[in-house]
Amino acid sequence: MSHLTIHRRAGLGAAALALAVPAALAAAPSAAADTTPQVASTSVSPAVIPAGGQALQTVRLTAPAPAGGLGVEVISVGFADGNYQHSTGGGFVRVPEGRTSVTFPIRLEAYEDETVVPLVARRHGVSAGTDVTVQPLDWREQTVKDVEVDVPGDSNAVVAGTKVTGSVELAAPAAVGGTSVDLRMTNVSGLPDGPHAKIPPYAVVPAGSTRGTFTLEHPGVPVQGIGIADVEADLGHPAMREAVLLVPKQYTVGVVRELRAGAGRNLGAVGLGDRWHPFGAVIELTSHTPGVTVPEKIEIPADEAGRHFRIDVAESVPVGTKVRISAKWVLSTAGTVTTEAVVTG
Repeated sequence: MSHLTIHRRAGLGAAALALAVPAALAAAPSAAADTTPQVASTSVSPAVIPAGGQALQTVRLTAPAPAGGLGVEVISVGFADGNYQHSTGGGFVRVPEGRTSVTFPIRLEAYEDETVVPLVARRHGVSAGTDVTVQPLDWREQTVKDVEVDVPGDSNAVVAGTKVTGSVELAAPAAVGGTSVDLRMTNVSGLPDGPHAKIPPYAVVPAGSTRGTFTLEHPGVPVQGIGIADVEADLGHPAMREAVLLVPKQYTVGVVRELRAGAGRNLGAVGLGDRWHPFGAVIELTSHTPGVTVPEKIEIPADEAGRHFRIDVAESVPVGTKVRISAKWVLSTAGTVTTEAVVTG
């Protein structure tokens, strides 16, 4: 089978559709499948939508669907458009029994520029295609104003195995049909190999409202260390971002940004995990590396599961130096935990 090149912000027009769809999709059905309805056509209304807008796609069959209905795969050709796949329930729709068509809502990503996205409906080697055009929004009229998570404290600490609610805010009320805001998890604020949380590809702000919600989940497995991840929200414009501290279930300490000599942005964090601390927690910090200093202690309130702390690395500390930091939980059986990291620049 041919392979498609995937570009998030680049488009394929209708003229390229025949080249983008693998040749196997256009093959004629076998004689054994003659009595089974096939895909006849697909269309989208409206065919031009604003970024974040909703459209209706219809898939039509050559004959009524048999008992139990008929499944049809739907894909966005040439695009890793997670919004489209999510809005179609994983890229699969079902024509109800006795019906010749099914209509369903779709959403696409908010591309930076006007973008034509080819859509294909296919089943058993027979396919039909159509285009939908996504037009960018004027940032002066509509854009993402804010994104946040509903967690106490500036660190936004989320414990593994839990879910929290996040929200996005628009600069103006959402349009008819609601406005979908693109969501992504990145590690802009933290280490590239830091833990990631799970979020949906978009959040829908209801029509007439400026705020929509989504769920952020920090999975309990696989087991990962402590780290910072960022929730990004955008409508094709520069993203708004919220940093979240993702902590494991156990009490831990870690370095959550690259350590650089002389830099003031070096950062570590303590996570209390799922241990109960109704009166808060006092953590004593110790650096075991000359030229590297940390605060003597940090206090974590009862309603927070972790906090950041600053790490100062003197200019005289050579690149490649191994840094060792300990965190002692005062008056707790959790005791002391230790982490190591290397100065990288």
